[in-house]
Order: sequence, then C-alpha cells, then structure tokens
Amino acid sequence: MPAYSKTVKIPGQSAQSLYERVSTDIDQLVERWGMTHRMDLIRDPSGRQVTLKSAMVTATLRCSEECLVLDAQLSLLAAPFRGKIDEQIDRWVKKNFPS
Repeated sequence: MPAYSKTVKIPGQSAQSLYERVSTDIDQLVERWGMTHRMDLIRDPSGRQVTLKSAMVTATLRCSEECLVLDAQLSLLAAPFRGKIDEQIDRWVKKNFPS
C-alpha cells in the first residue's frame, strides 16, 4: 500500500483543543468521503489521536501542540486521490482555524 503523510502547523492551538475539534468533525469528513460502510473509527483521547481503518485506507491522525500529523497507508485505488485528500485537509484547517 502506498504511504501518505501530511503535517499541518496550526499556531496557538493545544494538542487537546486540536483533538477535540478533530474528534468532533471526523464523522462528517468520513461521511463526505463516502467511507461510512465497512470502516472502523477509533478515538484515543489519552493519546490524542484518531485511527481510521477500512479496505481503502488505514490512517492515524495525531494531535500535538500546534500541529496535526496524518500518517496513512492508501490502497492502490485510493492512492490517486492524494491531491483531493490534501485539498480537503487544507479546506478543513482554513475553515476551523482561520488565521
């Protein structure tokens, strides 16, 4: 499976506030991407991370101080959509954390 990773700096945001926002919005994002069937979504509040597992992708989003880190393994069918994934992440960040 091809690897995909992205790090987004969000100045002024604590790991906890980032986790709370991600944990709240992840369901809507997954639904928008049409991945609601045959998918496991695991929230880890103590580790401040969310893991998504499906046939198309296995991804972990970690929240740290002023930073979001996404590490994923994409199926060969999902790999061509890296650009769309980047667009959606950037759009979500701009919407939720305007500078």
